[in-house]
Amino acid sequence: MVQDSLLSDELLQHLMAVGQVDVLVGVPTLNNATTVGGVVRAAHQAFGRYFPRDRTVLINSDGGSEDGTPAVVRDCAVDDQDTFTVSHTLRTVHRITTPYHGVAGKGNALRQILAAADLTQARAVVVLDADVSSVTPEWVAALIRPLREQQFDYVTPIYPRHPLDGPLVTQMIRPLIDAVYGWRIREPLAGEFGCSQRFVTHCLEQDVWLGPLARYGIDLWVTGTAFAGGFRCCQTPLGPRRSAGHTGLSFQELFQQVVGAAFECLEEHAAFWVPRAAAEPLPMVGELPAAGEDAPAVDAGRLTQAFCTDIEQLQPVLRSILSADTLDSLNALAHQDCERLRYPDDLWVSTVYEFLVAHHRGVMRRDHITQALIPLYLGRTGSFLTQWADRSPAEVDAALESLGLQFERSKPWLVERWGEGQR
Repeated sequence: MVQDSLLSDELLQHLMAVGQVDVLVGVPTLNNATTVGGVVRAAHQAFGRYFPRDRTVLINSDGGSEDGTPAVVRDCAVDDQDTFTVSHTLRTVHRITTPYHGVAGKGNALRQILAAADLTQARAVVVLDADVSSVTPEWVAALIRPLREQQFDYVTPIYPRHPLDGPLVTQMIRPLIDAVYGWRIREPLAGEFGCSQRFVTHCLEQDVWLGPLARYGIDLWVTGTAFAGGFRCCQTPLGPRRSAGHTGLSFQELFQQVVGAAFECLEEHAAFWVPRAAAEPLPMVGELPAAGEDAPAVDAGRLTQAFCTDIEQLQPVLRSILSADTLDSLNALAHQDCERLRYPDDLWVSTVYEFLVAHHRGVMRRDHITQALIPLYLGRTGSFLTQWADRSPAEVDAALESLGLQFERSKPWLVERWGEGQR
């Protein structure tokens, strides 16, 4: 069986002693001692409060934390739940903390959790982000119920956010994923999700686990795989998401990882999305939450100035990536008043799609392609913030919806150019 090679002999023995479970919650960790205790407590409280008759287990897969994270998981007091550590003697298992092996990264931790879920034949599996300080028992229950009560295979969260929050998601990743995969999803990069046993088995059968996507893009890959595999997917509202933000990455590194993962996922799932028709809303279980009230404080002028300054230096690279018309339009923008820059939707969509096609065709090293997109993204984001920062959340939402529709209308162009690369 696939899990035999993914679980240590000791862990395998103890999971077999647990037997079949109804609900498994997995928590990947790497130096999350300050926040993981709250996540563990929330999961166990959800077990006792909402699923008292179910056989449940929490598995912490740790990547070699040096801050005592496994000890926090092991010692976290929650009612009368038993706790078990792989290095201790066998007893009734409700919580396991164990190291995973191989290259550090969430992908290896997730693979181990899914292998454990496969072995225990968990009917519902929930993965929680250990870096989030706002997890509640209701979050866990909300991710489990659509799996148990409505037989969905994949459940992704919705958080109440201000529409200007998370511009990398709202300006690029969300509208790109929506338009190309054909499902409108609020949180394509969510670190929390729920899934069925059927989806667990499918994921374990894929060959992603030893590649770069498992290290830096597993969250987006899980979403894309749920869509491309034809699984029953839905989204459900949770509360506000507050993260400690312990990524240790610079903005440039984060941008290249996220955008690189999006482009690689589209490469992997092209057989699904190329013939896919118009996008439709992903089913929702629950009510759409109101937008968050606090807009992020961002210096939009600094972003647009970076665009105007850097685009001149990038001309040789951009000529290899962009069409002459798109590049001419961008150069014209850069010679305007940067503080009043207006980077229109149609030009931004053309920019993103042309970068995606260049990535697909391998016109240069792919990390150089994603790096060259950074100043253009900064210009678009600064332009959008300048234009919409003083508007109501409803008005900003409408502007983002219009951007999404532009991505959808332009998808035939992308499909045509993508096919040209195969001839």
